[in-house]
Amino acid sequence: MNVGIIGIGTVGKEVLSIISCQRVKIEKLLGEEIKIIKICNRTFREEFKNYSFTFDYKEILEDDSIDTIIELMGGKDIPLEIAKKTLLSKKNLITANKELLAIHGNELFQLAKKNGVKIFFEAAVGGGIPILSPLKESLFPNKLKKIRGILNGTANYILTQMSNGSSYERALIDATKKGYAETDPTFDVDGIDTAHKISLLSYLAWGELKEFTEIKINGITKLSTEDIRKAATNNQKYKLLGEAVIDEKTEKITLSIKPTLVGKDDLFYEVNGIYNAVEIEGSYTGKTIFYGEGAGGSTTANAVVSDLYKIINSRSWQI
Repeated sequence: MNVGIIGIGTVGKEVLSIISCQRVKIEKLLGEEIKIIKICNRTFREEFKNYSFTFDYKEILEDDSIDTIIELMGGKDIPLEIAKKTLLSKKNLITANKELLAIHGNELFQLAKKNGVKIFFEAAVGGGIPILSPLKESLFPNKLKKIRGILNGTANYILTQMSNGSSYERALIDATKKGYAETDPTFDVDGIDTAHKISLLSYLAWGELKEFTEIKINGITKLSTEDIRKAATNNQKYKLLGEAVIDEKTEKITLSIKPTLVGKDDLFYEVNGIYNAVEIEGSYTGKTIFYGEGAGGSTTANAVVSDLYKIINSRSWQI
């Protein structure tokens, strides 16, 4: 497998490290050698000296020797160009870019199908939780009924701190200092990031990627300390939940994101800090829950590397 990587930030750096440290194990499982043909980043660092490096991502897109591209830039515009050109060039695409896929997924999935290549995106949802592969490959015999989850570690950390007596403002400052929140936390606290993720889970469950404007989104910014206090007196907590439900009669899919009260009898009650959890309800398996760290360079990188296995050994997820 000949790989090009575009974007060597926190996650990209960890991807290189995992492949380097676990190369023998990974290649044995894949059944073939992994060659990092070229890497691209906006800046050069000394640690890149052993790789073929470029500042121009187009060099990777135009390299005929590369069969799989890993895109880890973030954002929407340039990654959309990269994704389209990757697929049109009949190269496989691995990405952690949930925003890109939630907004442009229908176009990209069709491009992949038309050109006989694959898109995998395990790292786009749940960070270190291996949720997408089980949903698509292990639970598929079920008639899936509902998916709900805590899908944003930043929002969950803030709500956890508020449950412990902090104000929203102090909790956000704390999350930012610890690196859990971006400088602009809008996507996290307004529920947009959660919406991107529940949209992709819904697509894998039912084969329909909803238009993003159809999703009902409410974040956590309007929750007050008094709201949290009242919840606690009733042995409840607020959790920002993304939920996808299919109507069994009409087969209409509804997606929503909102702060939701959960009691001690709910498994999500004890999902605190930066942890994520996803619950999938199926006709045969009942309720299955997946739990783990929702963010972080090494956890997300592990998910990216796992997609290399799927490129070789799994059927395409595109419907």
